[in-house]
Amino acid sequence: MKKLIFLIIFLSACGGSEVAEEPTTTTTTIKETTTTSSSTTSTIKETTTKYLVQNPILDEESIAPLFPFAERYSSFECPDAPLPKKELFLVNLSSIPDENLIQCYNYALSKTMPTGIETLLIIYPVGDYVGELQNNDTRYRGAGFEPVLNENEVSTIYEGVLEFFGPECNVEQQAYEIARYAEIGGGQQVQTILCPQLSYKRTVIITIDPEREKIPIELQFVFFHEIFHALQIYLPYRAADCLLSDSPEDSLVLVEGSANYFSWVTVATLQNIPKEQLMGEWLTFLRHLIAVGDSTTELKDPAIAEKAAIGLYLLVQRGDLDEELLLNATIFSTCNGDYFSSEMMTIARQYWYDAEVVNGKVLFSDQALSK
Repeated sequence: MKKLIFLIIFLSACGGSEVAEEPTTTTTTIKETTTTSSSTTSTIKETTTKYLVQNPILDEESIAPLFPFAERYSSFECPDAPLPKKELFLVNLSSIPDENLIQCYNYALSKTMPTGIETLLIIYPVGDYVGELQNNDTRYRGAGFEPVLNENEVSTIYEGVLEFFGPECNVEQQAYEIARYAEIGGGQQVQTILCPQLSYKRTVIITIDPEREKIPIELQFVFFHEIFHALQIYLPYRAADCLLSDSPEDSLVLVEGSANYFSWVTVATLQNIPKEQLMGEWLTFLRHLIAVGDSTTELKDPAIAEKAAIGLYLLVQRGDLDEELLLNATIFSTCNGDYFSSEMMTIARQYWYDAEVVNGKVLFSDQALSK
């Protein structure tokens, strides 16, 4: 169960990547890709070990219930959604049926405002966690797992990227690096724009390791988080002049926090979990991470997305933020919207954790609600 701490942090910084210098030309026979991967993941296993060593009374059995709903039975299924419906462009190498992924994608679309976004979803399995990849000849750095894909599956990823973007975009290098990173067991969960001139074409990549496969509800959290990113028309960190508030440094906090908020509420609905209970479970988990030194109260990684989502929940409770506009992605339908102010974000940063969980519900302090 030590993997549970790894899972929550792996979920956090989905859009981040560490890109090394341009790689030298390689003669490998597998063709080419770009991938982005979570830059925080490579250190999380060490953090988990530290957690156990420094807190000997917190054994594995006591950690297990902290990951929200980890032991709850669930399957990766969604109801058939009403219009709009749009099939994913799928490169699915996982054990999840294509139909389930398509239905869950359309379910997400049914909850958000209509967009012209087209999405390529690449989902592939990896083996057990191994730490840092030793043979990574791509520009990307992230968590390493035992590789399990065969040559045909790697080629399928490469060819799927090229087919999705077509001749209008020169994405052969990106296609190679995505496929190569998958071939060597690179773990990731990311939404990215590979071709700026076709920014309506989004790429989502998710890996499934053996531990994640055992917790379908966690995989649903990841899936809806990344799909929400794909449905965010304007991504502030992609355009310097595209802001969500008058505080540019808050844009990433809002992008990540809103994706988690959407993911949590969507999964809660699918699993018949009261939203208030879900928020309480996550706040309890985050407070525990902070208490044992695995995160801080700052809206930064580790766990930036989870902490930011609780901050947004505070703004909803205060009446500062219209939850519907957040969940249906209207906030991301335009640049430089006035949905957030620096004052609102200051409150979220300073008071997101100023709360207690009582009877499973988050109760923010009077100061947090009235400041």
